[in-house]
Amino acid sequence: MSDRTKLRRKPDRAVTARTAIDAVLDEGLGVHVGLITGSDTGVHPVVIPMLYARDGDHLLLHESPASCLLRTAKKGAEICVTVTLLDGQVLARSGLRHSMNYRSVVVMGKTVVVTDYDEKVQALDRFVDHVIPGRVAAIRPVTATEVRNTTGLALSLKECSMKERTGPPIDDDEDMAEDTWAGLIPLGISAGGPLPGEDTSGESVPAYVADWARGPGLANGRGG
Repeated sequence: MSDRTKLRRKPDRAVTARTAIDAVLDEGLGVHVGLITGSDTGVHPVVIPMLYARDGDHLLLHESPASCLLRTAKKGAEICVTVTLLDGQVLARSGLRHSMNYRSVVVMGKTVVVTDYDEKVQALDRFVDHVIPGRVAAIRPVTATEVRNTTGLALSLKECSMKERTGPPIDDDEDMAEDTWAGLIPLGISAGGPLPGEDTSGESVPAYVADWARGPGLANGRGG
């Protein structure tokens, strides 16, 4: 954490344990990357959604060599990356007290372009296994052309912070007598049964697909 990632609003919701931060990053599927960029229309902010992976003390991002993010990153620009997991809707007895339970991580800094061939291969494999653990072992290796046409970016987790809200609604004392239902609606990722592609053979669905899970407390991605 640094001065610019320090929580100033509701600092009591800050989470500093690195294990908790890593857990959020490992559970998430997508990030939003914010940066200031320049084009024919002038300098303006951009927020780009994309997949990512965590590799130890770094977040890995990947882009086409012609991407706006890569061009900006190569110039040494600062970026801001956010990962947010929504855990529940919080229904209070007044509209003002309605909220969400969530876990959110913010990372700031400059990215480093991954140029070493073997490190790029490792990064591409991390992206796949981050989304579907065990998938890399089941598919063909990445080709030299694919490595050449993709650029990996590494962002240090040195400057990051986490904020979370948990628990029931917090109502004002004067509203507690209201005849209104209050409580939580849990949220999470729900997955349907795997649908084989047209040309997929009649083999049974692999266990790492059938049992795909995201988040604690789920026996599999279907909540069973």
